[in-house]
Amino acid sequence: MLRRDEKADGASETARLISRQIRHAENARFLRRLPGFELQRELPGSLLDLLCKLQEAESASAQRRHGTR
Repeated sequence: MLRRDEKADGASETARLISRQIRHAENARFLRRLPGFELQRELPGSLLDLLCKLQEAESASAQRRHGTR
């Protein structure tokens, strides 16, 4: 049975191997054509609303900490 550090080394090596394979030109071209690898240029409205609420909450929290309003 492998020790924890040996498993981590194996996982690191696996990650490096996958990263190296993805960067190969042939694989990169293939992956770019897959729909799952397309980047969406816009965020959904519901996510934008949540991000705005989060930003407002963080701003209000920072103002309370600093005693400003």
